[in-house]
Amino acid sequence: MFTTPDQDALFACLLRRSVKLARIYRGGLVVLADESNPCRYELAAHSLRELIEKSPLLTNSQAFAGGDTITNRLAPVNEVFSTISRSQKISEGINLESVAALLPSLLGELDKFFEWQELNRPSAAKRTARHLDDLSGVGPAPPVDFFSKEVEGWMAADDYFKKVAHNREENVDRDDFLRRLSFIENTLLRRLRPRSIEQLDELDALIKEAENG
Repeated sequence: MFTTPDQDALFACLLRRSVKLARIYRGGLVVLADESNPCRYELAAHSLRELIEKSPLLTNSQAFAGGDTITNRLAPVNEVFSTISRSQKISEGINLESVAALLPSLLGELDKFFEWQELNRPSAAKRTARHLDDLSGVGPAPPVDFFSKEVEGWMAADDYFKKVAHNREENVDRDDFLRRLSFIENTLLRRLRPRSIEQLDELDALIKEAENG
């Protein structure tokens, strides 16, 4: 199996902090490299989902709870909608009279979902930001706009790998999968690997540039 120098460096960083997470990461790479396996994306996504969920263990924190996700919260909505769509040909229009009895249920489940999203999504972003900040340890903080994009990217990658792992991404695009994998790898490596003097100087320059507009 071919691995890049950065992947080897990340594996070494993980190994120093958690043998379990290092094994999960390497296992995902092994599965992903096996082109003869028709489920390699789904299986690799399982490993990456686990790596993201359990990454707080790298700072001796509790792993993120895995049950209360957007996908799980949308399941009741999808169930009611599926009932409607099975009884109607959506592309040909909907007979409102025939689905009138189900509309209150659909609207009720949508209302519950949006209420949950409004309450929990901001707190999930704060939790992710705190986690990524903890991973960095001592040192200058990155510019706020860069950090915000990193948090958004981390959460988007988490959602994506959960979808792929549970076969909810019908056609997995190889380049998209590798791009998200690379984002998680780079984020972890940037925060776990001790910074050299040159890297600290580069970060200082980046912060000054952001402050000066």
